[in-house]
Amino acid sequence: MYRVVIVDDEPWALIGIRKLIERNGNKFKIICETTEPLKALEVICEEYPDVVFADIRMPEMTGIELMQRTRAQEKDVDFVVISGFAEFSYVQQALQEGAMDYQLKPLDMEKAQEMLDKLYKKLENKRSTNDLSFYISLREDFKDIQQLLNSRLRHKFYKRYQVVTVYFKSGEYDDEGLLELESRVQLTTLKLGPKKCVFIINSETDQSEFIYRSLAAKENIVDRAGISLSSDKEDHIPMLLKTSDIASDDCFIDTSRRISQYIKGKKNLVKQFAEGLIDALERAQYKNLKDFTFGISDFFTVNQLGIEDAVFLWNEIVMYTTKDNERDSRIMDFEFLDYSEMKEKFMNLEMLGEYVFEQLSYPERDQLGDANKKFKELLEYTNKHFHEELYLKDLSTKYFINVSYCCELFKKVTTMTFSQYMTDLRMKKAVELLQNSNLSIADVCKNVGYSDYFYFNKVFKRNIGCTPSKYRKTSGDMNALN
Repeated sequence: MYRVVIVDDEPWALIGIRKLIERNGNKFKIICETTEPLKALEVICEEYPDVVFADIRMPEMTGIELMQRTRAQEKDVDFVVISGFAEFSYVQQALQEGAMDYQLKPLDMEKAQEMLDKLYKKLENKRSTNDLSFYISLREDFKDIQQLLNSRLRHKFYKRYQVVTVYFKSGEYDDEGLLELESRVQLTTLKLGPKKCVFIINSETDQSEFIYRSLAAKENIVDRAGISLSSDKEDHIPMLLKTSDIASDDCFIDTSRRISQYIKGKKNLVKQFAEGLIDALERAQYKNLKDFTFGISDFFTVNQLGIEDAVFLWNEIVMYTTKDNERDSRIMDFEFLDYSEMKEKFMNLEMLGEYVFEQLSYPERDQLGDANKKFKELLEYTNKHFHEELYLKDLSTKYFINVSYCCELFKKVTTMTFSQYMTDLRMKKAVELLQNSNLSIADVCKNVGYSDYFYFNKVFKRNIGCTPSKYRKTSGDMNALN
């Protein structure tokens, strides 16, 4: 919900603009409407609204002057100028000062609605870009975190920091008022995906109890959420961001764990479990191996383990398999993963267990029909549906190909693992959209199958060599030269 200030010296004009905004549901929220430009400027400086609707001719201060004084205060606020005068000089001056639009009184509701739709889209794109940049700076241990926080927090800082990562059931959500916390709290909200928000909380005391209660009461809109521990050190914010994100994926272990607080991984316990699995494998005791792999879910539930532990277990298995040259030549899709990549590769922990057993036990290939023909169909389906959530285990079942053999076919036919092939498809499409469309980075991210802007940014940079925004600017500059 974007915050709006309305200033016009004619009260009837205020009513008209208010009615227009109220017709748009939860997209905009009016935080101030006034006939006094000086009061509007005061509110702008204190409350940092997203957009100001201002009359161009007012006593004390014109709309143009209000824009100029706002810019002088280094406030990044969009302006829509409204006037009863259609003179070109007014329009030109307003646009030169950076006004987003110019509307005439009385408002034409149809034209005004078009303007509001355009404004909302611009604010969404601007927010996603700014929020992602802010989040990346924090996650990458920006040297002066205090300076970063100053750009978002409005008041004097409280003692403690805490982070909440929330995934919503729908992209049409309202994050306003989601968290009902104590009164002495500052909240910074970052939109990091079509259904993902991160909340940075600055408060006097740990807010975990209030956070959990708020999220549990909103189960109709909240899909899952992760809560970090709290810290009195601002330098810990990068770690709080990461652990909150990790906790939000604990439903990977158990679908009933929709709201989780981060608990440090239990590596020693998981290592013992991994050693038992590897021992069964070395002794070729496939019955014991099956018991281990299909018992992973029970082991994790009993010991209250999270996705961080699942990543550690997987990487222990990968480390073992890569030591054996003969085994490594047959296992084509065992590669080290982080927790984000784990979600890309497996739907849940149960699928991980099944996959490990099928790969390591090497059952006889009992193909139904021509495997090569089926694999061709599988590839065609993958090429068309790469923007969806696809898992190799599901695809191999759908096309009646043993999952181990499917891995071999991927490596043989495409020279890539399934995970690498999916990433390659998505990156090629992302490059195409960045070069040939006006879609925002957020929309490109969504169109190629990623729900998290930060993860998309990270994968793009790793594969293409720069961030999506830098790539678009560079390719645009090259096109201009040509």
